[in-house]
Amino acid sequence: MFISMKSVLLAVVMALAVSATPIQALAQPSSTPAQPTSASAKPTSAPAPATCHSQTGVKSFVTCTSGPKKPTFRVALTGDSHSFQYETAILALAKKYRWSLTFVAKSGCPVVDPSMYPANMRKPNCQWWNTQRENYFNKVRPFDLVINSNSAFITHNKKNIGASYASAVKKITDRGSTVMLIRDNPKGISGVESCSKAKLVSGRCNSTREKALLPLDPLPDAVADNGQVIVADLTDAYCDATTCFAFRYGLKVYRDRSHMTVAWAAHLQKLIAAAIPAEFKPSR
Repeated sequence: MFISMKSVLLAVVMALAVSATPIQALAQPSSTPAQPTSASAKPTSAPAPATCHSQTGVKSFVTCTSGPKKPTFRVALTGDSHSFQYETAILALAKKYRWSLTFVAKSGCPVVDPSMYPANMRKPNCQWWNTQRENYFNKVRPFDLVINSNSAFITHNKKNIGASYASAVKKITDRGSTVMLIRDNPKGISGVESCSKAKLVSGRCNSTREKALLPLDPLPDAVADNGQVIVADLTDAYCDATTCFAFRYGLKVYRDRSHMTVAWAAHLQKLIAAAIPAEFKPSR
């Protein structure tokens, strides 16, 4: 039977159109807002995407897990943006020690006990997020190690926030996890992100150690009696006895007044590794 070239071409075009439809449909943004989820993603070797860090004011709860199929240990990095800023260093350590690494983070939301939520901690959705975080930690098998850091600009040396944090941490350690709290980083001067290279090198963007450590981080003292908590204090990497540096060891330290640069976080990797108990650092 004779089939015209026009008919053949038409059939090919229609077949391609049909096969492309599902792919195009998947690529379209959903008209339905993403629903909060407490389900961890399947382990992969990929770094955590930005979507694994819930932003301030967004009512969402997400987790991302990466690592080998048969990890040496299960590790979680949780807290606000001051925990997620260590992503570069922690990912590198996870790869080195063959951990399964789960990110559970939300900007502006330190870890606290939602059942004793501090009235003076008014960040949007933080009580809700901490409820989801607690439910998630209770649902999954206990992590071997939980790494955490929280912004002192939010905890602000408040004893009630410290007490709520200690309660949240106790719930984690009571299930058998070890918690490593990284004391909050010293703060940069206002406008440090706009400092030129010349100003950074000259020291004009430095701060005194006394000012850089304000507000004080109340959380290390709050968990001092918990034997399953390790406190890693990296302050001396930023500061000498009198000065906290905006530029040190050839690196720009701050990306804004509150947060460190990715390069500086990578520089801290060895110090973080040194603070982690040897049991979580298999040599082979």
